Amino acid sequence: LAEQQQSKYLDLYTILPSEISMQLAEVSLALGAIEDQVQYYFCQTQCCTLSRIHEVSEKLKAISAKFKDKSPEVDQAKEEVKSLAEDLDCCGHSLSELDAAVQEFGRRNPLLAKQLSDAIGKLSEMHHHTTRLADCRNNWLKKVLNSDHEYHEMLDFIVRWSEKAKSLVRANVIWNSSVHLQEQIRMHQVGGRQTKIIRK
Repeated sequence: LAEQQQSKYLDLYTILPSEISMQLAEVSLALGAIEDQVQYYFCQTQCCTLSRIHEVSEKLKAISAKFKDKSPEVDQAKEEVKSLAEDLDCCGHSLSELDAAVQEFGRRNPLLAKQLSDAIGKLSEMHHHTTRLADCRNNWLKKVLNSDHEYHEMLDFIVRWSEKAKSLVRANVIWNSSVHLQEQIRMHQVGGRQTKIIRK
């Protein structure tokens, strides 16, 4: 603008009035200050976003490490998985917010947004990997719970069978009739068949 005004006055073979020259200088300084503020804002936004990306990245690393750790008890594992799943969801929401902020930032300053977009991409991969770990841990926990249930059912069956077998062994055998003897034999045969089933 200042150059245009000077060029216009030079074409008229006259000098740019000092008042206009001063105003143009003030405008140039103000524009320079605004440009500095905009650059500062972009740098602050970029630094803040990078800081948030780093925070989410550290949280995801911690969650991933905890998913890889083994819990000593099933109940504790269930609680940990539930808590970690909530933390993972929180990281997912933060990641979505960061992605939206970077896209908005990219519209204003595409060059600076490239670095942020790359970082968001890596963070998305990390989140996806951690989500897969969570799914694996959850599936493993379900299998453990099913196995535990089957184990308790089998244990209960064995205890009942053992008690029944003990009572049969301790029972007095009455030899007075063939009917009683056949009944005793049948009971022992049933116990023997159940033993074969358990061994399988």
